[in-house]
Amino acid sequence: MNTTYRNLTFALALFLPALASAHDTWIQTNSPIVRTGEVVHVDLRLGNHGNQHRDFKLAGLLTLDWTSLDQIRPDGTRSDLKPNLITSASAEKQGYWTTPVTLKQPGVHQFVQTLDRVMNHGKSIRSIRTAKSYVLASDSLDAPKVGGHAHETAVGLPFEMVLDTCPLSEVRVGQAITVTVLHHGKPLQDAIVSFIPEGETLQGEMDPSHEFTTDASGMATFVPKKATRHLIAAHHNAMDEKTEEFDFTSYATTIMLHVPNQPVAAPSR
Repeated sequence: MNTTYRNLTFALALFLPALASAHDTWIQTNSPIVRTGEVVHVDLRLGNHGNQHRDFKLAGLLTLDWTSLDQIRPDGTRSDLKPNLITSASAEKQGYWTTPVTLKQPGVHQFVQTLDRVMNHGKSIRSIRTAKSYVLASDSLDAPKVGGHAHETAVGLPFEMVLDTCPLSEVRVGQAITVTVLHHGKPLQDAIVSFIPEGETLQGEMDPSHEFTTDASGMATFVPKKATRHLIAAHHNAMDEKTEEFDFTSYATTIMLHVPNQPVAAPSR
């Protein structure tokens, strides 16, 4: 099943080379922690298309027409960040979108992106791309603590990953990172999850060091070996999700994690 999935994904990549939404999206921040009241820079990036969606590299500027980008604060309130996005490059269709966001509430802030469009390039395909990232706002940078567990709560996306490992108090080199893949809110078995360290090239059709198939609970686990940014990516092609408008639905979801040598913060007691 893994080989079949890979072959289908690769065929789609060849079939849709010119379409931006055939790429993946991700949200990248300049830091996993800032002092409460200070600014974090939130980037909305498009890429991860080479090496069968496993390269963690930019591929041009995302078209915003079908895209949303929200901030979810620790108290659950939301803000639409899309109107504040600016481009990082002067050349048309190059670079990425970015915006500074002041984190006024202490606690874990989630940044969530969705893209939903129907593409027609010889065959009509509905493409749904989602992404998440997390930043802690702390009153103290000397002894930051994480309260609550926003990372363990799904945000209701049609396809998303939920972090079962706290991205701030548990993620570090040598510590297992576990995610759950959800399709319409239900765990998805046999999905391939790629854990891609920035700058590394995953090998073969299925890299046993960085790719894992979800179990019956939709879970996959990876142990990072070096401190760097990691892109976690999962894909799913729902051949039965079709209408007269499109032939099937292509899903992708990502989480961008800063993996340090030691956890960013301690859990609240």
